[in-house]
Amino acid sequence: MSAVLDNHLQQLTPLGQRLVWVIAGLALSAAPHFGHVAIWTMLLAAAATALRMTIEIKRWPLPPKAVNTGFAFAALVGVLLSYRTLNGIDAGTSLLLVMAGMKLLETRTPRDLTVVVFLSYFALFAAFLYNQEMMLLPYMLFTAGLLTMTLMRIHQTEPMPIREAAGTTAKMFLQALPLAALLFVFFPRLPGQFWAVPAREKALTGLSEEMTPGDVSELSLSSAIAFRVRFEGEPPPPRERYWRGPVMHLFDGRRWRHAGAAYSPQEVAASGSSYRYRISLEPQRYNWIFALDMATRWDRARAYRAEDFQLYARQEQIAVLTSYDLESSPTYVTTSELRPDLRRLDTYIPRNRNPRTLELARQMRESAGSDEAFIQSVLTKFGSEEFYYTLQPPALNVNAVDDFLFNTKRGFCEHFASAFTVMARSVGIPARVVTGYQGGEFNSMGGYFIVRQSDAHAWSEVWLEGRGWQRIDPTAAIAPERIERGLDAAISAEEDVPGRVLRQSALFSKIRMAWDAANTFWNNQVVEFGEDQQRWLLEKFNIKDPRWEYLGVGLILGLLGFFLILSAYLAWKFKPRSRDPVAHVYEQLCRKLAKLGVPRQPHEGPNDYVTRAAQARPELATQLAEVRAVYVGLRYGPTPLPTQLSRLKFLVNQLEA
Repeated sequence: MSAVLDNHLQQLTPLGQRLVWVIAGLALSAAPHFGHVAIWTMLLAAAATALRMTIEIKRWPLPPKAVNTGFAFAALVGVLLSYRTLNGIDAGTSLLLVMAGMKLLETRTPRDLTVVVFLSYFALFAAFLYNQEMMLLPYMLFTAGLLTMTLMRIHQTEPMPIREAAGTTAKMFLQALPLAALLFVFFPRLPGQFWAVPAREKALTGLSEEMTPGDVSELSLSSAIAFRVRFEGEPPPPRERYWRGPVMHLFDGRRWRHAGAAYSPQEVAASGSSYRYRISLEPQRYNWIFALDMATRWDRARAYRAEDFQLYARQEQIAVLTSYDLESSPTYVTTSELRPDLRRLDTYIPRNRNPRTLELARQMRESAGSDEAFIQSVLTKFGSEEFYYTLQPPALNVNAVDDFLFNTKRGFCEHFASAFTVMARSVGIPARVVTGYQGGEFNSMGGYFIVRQSDAHAWSEVWLEGRGWQRIDPTAAIAPERIERGLDAAISAEEDVPGRVLRQSALFSKIRMAWDAANTFWNNQVVEFGEDQQRWLLEKFNIKDPRWEYLGVGLILGLLGFFLILSAYLAWKFKPRSRDPVAHVYEQLCRKLAKLGVPRQPHEGPNDYVTRAAQARPELATQLAEVRAVYVGLRYGPTPLPTQLSRLKFLVNQLEA
């Protein structure tokens, strides 16, 4: 295929051939930015590229410098108007792409093409500021290799064959690997965003600050990963894998809303087993840390806990893959008293909404006789009557809870949690809805749990005097298999659940888990390789206190070692070949004859030269005839003898210069 491509390129001028490679590299470098930068910048760069190629094919003159300058200035103004700045990832990348396109319109020499290639390198690696997924790595390596091949072909008098250029590039990449590994390990890791570039907000799916009937069931259709968890030791059983997220306090009769993140010193005491684990959160719009309910220990410098026990990161949002080390106790006791303002907040319900639900709750509370008995009677009602757990609940009217309890009786976890919380509040029991995730899929290849958006869940919490906040999950009453075995087991086989058939395939599950394990290794060991990981790795090399000065010395020594090894290799590879002793004697002969007035002409071979020298200096004809005979025997004879070389040296030494 490379030969076919070379043949097609031969039809262009030498500059045109190089231009094709430069344009291909620029296009591949710009492709990862599609969807991130303003579309007009991509179109402008593409138009400039097409125009430059047309000029080359049609042999048109290049635009005047004044025209190019005007276009470049207009592009600069356009970027400034689009982003209101020239700083930042989006604006900087857009400017880089349009300037690369403008530069193509003035390419006349290999130097101009080289500038475009280096702009392409910058554009390519800027893609890592948007996305660090492992799937991007092969593409980046291929494009970087193509750009390197292009540089070599630009600066060759005769264009290097594609196969040779590819082989040379591969060798260069392999030789650079040790240096890259050295810099990766020893270069000091700094806290914060790379080069203080602000993180870019992404449109991500996930839980939000509001919950209306149907929200969680829609989210459960997504297989996107929310986070991964690796436990130290045995993990908790499925019934204890509740991952606490945003807590909903405000209710308007249909919709639940988050009330904010006020700090509170409330304490939680573990009353049973505790679990230590590391959670790796995927990027999200908020700064929520999903923790196993209930978190008892965390890094207080990086996170804080609100008054409703939700954990928050101290930055504005978790915009990149981020890990936290936590400890939780699924069996816990809240030791603080309920403040009056929180009691009012968590007992409020709109009096003009869902009247049938309010009346039913009051009747059940009178019959129950206590709050605990009332709670149990509500759960019994959900479990014994014809309520159905479904991913396709019908739409509800303005009195959503009434409609669900008395008419449709079909809902997902948020329907049951909302109805239970409203019934508890209507009889004076402080209650709130907790959203988060429940369960998780164990990846045996990686030794960690994967929690997906399809594991999204909602449950209730109630305040009981003397016991504090207690988790109540109505879903466990209507569909206990959802808690023990996951969503697929809880939803009827007649109901369509996206991806269920594939999840039930053993082969597909193994492939999926292997791929996720590889991605997790990449994320943990490469993307998230920060100060803590660097410290741990350096301690393995017996560097106990990896301070800046130690890292600097280690980096310098490592670089010196690398370049010494590289220099030794290059010295060995390009060392002068051992000289041919016969050729050495012949060169000595040429020098002596030149001093005698008979210098060798560039076109003369040994036989012709010695013959001409004998004619020019008859007094040396006999000696030179023997020299010629011995030399021919050594150079072309079947089995030259060592004595012949000694004789040749003797004869040449006897010549008088």
